[in-house]
Amino acid sequence: YDSLVGKLIVKGNDRAEAISRTRRCLQEYVIDGPGVHTIIPLHEEIFEQDAFISGEYNIHWLEQHLGLK
Repeated sequence: YDSLVGKLIVKGNDRAEAISRTRRCLQEYVIDGPGVHTIIPLHEEIFEQDAFISGEYNIHWLEQHLGLK
């Protein structure tokens, strides 16, 4: 079993450009098939968050954002 069905690598000249490109690529990313679920919507949500965009987050940010901690 391998849960990794795809990998997206994006680069930019700076953080803002890399985030912008990633957001666009996530919108275009297609994984299709019966019963295939992805975390693309989670990544799209994360890339909209001010803390992520500014780089003002820490190792616990995602747990807090998801209400797990």
